[in-house]
Amino acid sequence: MIKTDLDIEFLKQMYNKFKVTGEENIKNHIVTKFLEMIGYDPLEFYYEHSMYHRDGRADIAVKITGDTYLYVEVKSANNKLDAKEQLQLARYLYDSRLSWGMLTNGKTFILMNNSIESLPSLHRSSVDDRVVFKIDIFNKKNEELIEYFSKESIYDTQITNYFRDIAKYKAYKFPHGGGSWNVYKSTLFNFFKYYANQQRRYRDLGQIRVDEFEDFLKYEMEMKNNQDSGRKIKSIDTFDNKYSHIRSFFQILNIKSNGFDEEKNQLVKRMQLQEEMVESIELLTEENIELILNFYNNRRDAVRNKALLLLCLSFGLERSTILSLTINSVKRDKLIIGSRELIIPKKLQFLLEELKEQHKLNKVKDNCLFYTKYNNQYKPLSESTINYIFDTVSDIDKSNPLWKKLNTAYIRSTLIKKLFENNYSLEEIVYLTGTDLVSLSNSISTDDIIENVKTRKNNYQKIHPFHSFLH
Repeated sequence: MIKTDLDIEFLKQMYNKFKVTGEENIKNHIVTKFLEMIGYDPLEFYYEHSMYHRDGRADIAVKITGDTYLYVEVKSANNKLDAKEQLQLARYLYDSRLSWGMLTNGKTFILMNNSIESLPSLHRSSVDDRVVFKIDIFNKKNEELIEYFSKESIYDTQITNYFRDIAKYKAYKFPHGGGSWNVYKSTLFNFFKYYANQQRRYRDLGQIRVDEFEDFLKYEMEMKNNQDSGRKIKSIDTFDNKYSHIRSFFQILNIKSNGFDEEKNQLVKRMQLQEEMVESIELLTEENIELILNFYNNRRDAVRNKALLLLCLSFGLERSTILSLTINSVKRDKLIIGSRELIIPKKLQFLLEELKEQHKLNKVKDNCLFYTKYNNQYKPLSESTINYIFDTVSDIDKSNPLWKKLNTAYIRSTLIKKLFENNYSLEEIVYLTGTDLVSLSNSISTDDIIENVKTRKNNYQKIHPFHSFLH
């Protein structure tokens, strides 16, 4: 962690005082103070540099050494710093052959790097790819990221380059962001924050060794397991997923890695990990599914809850998808989800038709497929209610932690694995469950696919893994 005289509260006060004024006040009272606080020499702030300035701009060219400058473009407080403004800075960095630049309105600070390349696209601006950090000084969670804007981190130790490399990876692998990117981002950010703190300088990515990543995993496990709250980290799959994230990072950036292509069993052997017993026990056996259905039969909202369970067993629906379903999503024997038309199994058809009849009898005003009664009013189901519906099955046997595993994510993951084992193609699994290929790789490994191709017979049969409960 860099040592600075960072005074966030002072910057907030100055912003609130001058936010209704122009760019010059934002520059003089906030931006220059911010730059000083994070290690830049105010004697090297150039406001009329012959090479790095344009007429009429409230800009600062910060000299680092020789011809190396940090270019800072200042906008008024009400400027949203959108793609247009970012593109202006990106073009200027390119034209001036400068690596780093900042764009700010005194509240939001965007750090951009000129060396990040993008995949060509007609449907999106590539300027987002050059954004390494975007912080808000009023957001407490962003404060730990300010150190990577500093002179020390960008130019002296160059540890900010690790996050530039992450931005490069995102530009190629996850140009549109999304939920999968957030999972990968968490692993990569946490590792490189740890690694930068350990090394205190930027090292070529090819020099990073697999044992150093393992040290990070052990450190993270120890830190989280020492916390008073939260689930203990013991699962091998948790670590294997993080390995897949870092492996993908090296592969996409064409970096020859030092041991990051090792198999899962080597990871287990070296780190002496033990799977929790409950992790290896299958919950969705025929016997247990029968128990769950009988359990719901004897409770309120039995039709709704059984329909919810069978929907998840049939198609592995996520909570957000369940909540988006309406009465019109069910067309006789088909379930319409976006552009997908899914054939509804017979037993589920009966339950959904009964659910629609109840919808009419109860005169539910909303056209949501799933609803609940609260304060004598019918309202759409919420994510927390879905969680509760699955959580209640732990009452089947409160002494057995196995029942606590049941949720939409667990059913989805189990279904994907079982569909693959039952000879469904990857295309069919994607169509049936709506999962993306990145998420699919978390459930089905490359080794599984290769082994399946080797052993699959010519006249194989496809049978839904939960067929007996659906037809």
